[in-house]
Amino acid sequence: MLKQFVVAEPEIQDQKIDHEVEFLVIAADGLWDVVPNEDAVSLPQSEEEPEAAARKLTFTASTRGSADSITCIVVKFRQPEPKSNLNAETGTESSPKAETELILDATPDQK
Repeated sequence: MLKQFVVAEPEIQDQKIDHEVEFLVIAADGLWDVVPNEDAVSLPQSEEEPEAAARKLTFTASTRGSADSITCIVVKFRQPEPKSNLNAETGTESSPKAETELILDATPDQK
């Protein structure tokens, strides 16, 4: 009965993850129905932790009257603080290796 209303065609994008990518938002229809892409980018930027960013997005969708599932995952990409790679024996500095910490947090539906 509900099958006629369910759309199984996700929006798919290819994106290179580099030092400029701050975070990724993966969410259910309940968020995207009432939160435009611009807000989905600007709202998480003020939050340090991905869980807080996901909660802010789901709360926003809820207060804007979403009637669908408001599940949200925010993935934050963080560059670690540069470490000194000074070689004690030679007194020279080697080039640091790039590392990215991947943090996943999900917020359950809010009703």
